[in-house]
Amino acid sequence: MSILEALKYISIVVIGLLPIMNPLTTIPLYMALTQRMTPETRKLQARKACIYAFFILTTFLLLGNGIIALFGISMAGIRVAGGLIILILALRMIFSGLDSSSSVDSEPEEIKSANLDYSFSPLAMPSLAGPGSIAVVMSFGSQIPEGSHLIGDPIVIAGIAITIGIAYLALSSATHIEKMLGEHGMQAVTKIMGFLLTCVAVQFLASGIRDFYIEFSTI
Repeated sequence: MSILEALKYISIVVIGLLPIMNPLTTIPLYMALTQRMTPETRKLQARKACIYAFFILTTFLLLGNGIIALFGISMAGIRVAGGLIILILALRMIFSGLDSSSSVDSEPEEIKSANLDYSFSPLAMPSLAGPGSIAVVMSFGSQIPEGSHLIGDPIVIAGIAITIGIAYLALSSATHIEKMLGEHGMQAVTKIMGFLLTCVAVQFLASGIRDFYIEFSTI
């Protein structure tokens, strides 16, 4: 395979994965969860979330079918679980204007003892590496011809890495957005985005319940 062909397939992966991952929808959640954190901690959360998301998607690319079979779970179960997590956080954003991270007192010792870390859940999963992203990655993996995984898997992984890099740039820009809006603007945006995230969560739940119904109705 030539370099141009490899770049073509990598771009196909990015184009297919980026709209589903849609890191712009993760920005309000990231801003709400990390609002009381120091700039260094916020950057660390963004970096860890993207690293976790990369390894989650890569793992499902290489071992996805085996993982699902081993634990007896389905994409419907992942959708419902992800929807519940997002729904709880979204409702907190709507009714308080902030997430649970804001309830921690401002004393450094108490903030340190709280050990808040949202990088894996919900930032990496289900926000960045959600059911849709996992399904897309597994779909690309299933399209790799037999005997071509030594070439095909690295191409898909490269596409995942580029998409995650774009997501990191989006999260990194959240600080500048917050400075532009100010405290009151941030509270208003947090409530609006909380409502939108509630809609996303309901969609996740509805899709998962529908898939469960289809799955059990065919038995």
